[in-house]
Amino acid sequence: MKLGIAVVYMVSERNERLLDLHLSQIEKNTTIPYTIYACVNHLLPQFLPKLEQNPRVTICPCEPYVARSGLLKHEQGPPAVTSDVKYEHSWYLEQLIRRAIDDGVTHVALFHVDSFPVRHGWDRELIARFSDSCVLAGAVRDIKGDYKPLTAAMLFPREFYLKHRPRLVLTQEDLDSPEYQRYLQAQPHYPDSGVGYGFRAFVEGLTWYPLVRSNLGGNHTLFGAVHGDMIFHLMATAVVDKLNVVGWTVRPTQRAGFVGLAARLAKVLVPGSLKDKLRMHASRHLKKRYQSDDRQDWERERTLLLEDPEAYLNYVRSGVKSPPPSDEASVDPKGTDAMGAGRAPTSPDMAGRVCQRRGRV
Repeated sequence: MKLGIAVVYMVSERNERLLDLHLSQIEKNTTIPYTIYACVNHLLPQFLPKLEQNPRVTICPCEPYVARSGLLKHEQGPPAVTSDVKYEHSWYLEQLIRRAIDDGVTHVALFHVDSFPVRHGWDRELIARFSDSCVLAGAVRDIKGDYKPLTAAMLFPREFYLKHRPRLVLTQEDLDSPEYQRYLQAQPHYPDSGVGYGFRAFVEGLTWYPLVRSNLGGNHTLFGAVHGDMIFHLMATAVVDKLNVVGWTVRPTQRAGFVGLAARLAKVLVPGSLKDKLRMHASRHLKKRYQSDDRQDWERERTLLLEDPEAYLNYVRSGVKSPPPSDEASVDPKGTDAMGAGRAPTSPDMAGRVCQRRGRV
């Protein structure tokens, strides 16, 4: 077996330690021979040597992104994802996937700069779940409201790609199709990057293995997630680096307090004809109010991760906080001596015992 790992490297100057952590965690926990296929179109020049000097990294020249161009040149019409940041990321990932397949890898994995494996042997464990019908494993943000594989953590065999030619982002034609409407009803989700792989599996009557959030510790409902006790994802780093905001990442129904309660009640009680008007009115106020709070929460999780990666990753996985270091403990100011995640006791398999149910309805 040979694993190809596709990553688009968009890293701000202050996230050098996050880049180092990402690379070291992949090396520490991956057991199959692998190559990282890297897009560096937006990587700062000072970070390029880190990848050039890494024998496991292949830097891939990628065609620059042109807004609204479509993932394939012959496609016309608007993309499904309205955020240029997310669509650009998918544009580069598609090129990296094709390069890895052309190089003959047996399996392809996708990560973000702020996502990486935290369990040794994650690759073999997931590959062992594949079968003629189960053709994909992927992180899931919300199993009830956003049930699709995320590009922050995805793994699939080359045969699935070559036979079915899935794409990360769907076209408007796809979204308007009867097949997609059945898919959306069966597996509610937001149609951003990664949805095309779930859609293709659904259409072909195939299944995939969801890596759901498995945190036993942590401080936030979204940031700093562990999926399937295998993959960590800080989330939103590329968006923050480029736009300087976290974005509308936590829906009102997911929030605690009065706003969360009101949103959940409205979802059930408000007639469908009024929901869109109410949502538009509320979003103008809630987005401004909560965007600042979300950014503060994200900064907190990032700081905790980079200050002591081993302790933080152990905490979010196991729920057990490490004792504070003694005064005599030496600390590397760049954090390079704490790049590996501690092996925490394995949490229950929150993803279930089997792949998701058959897609056809």
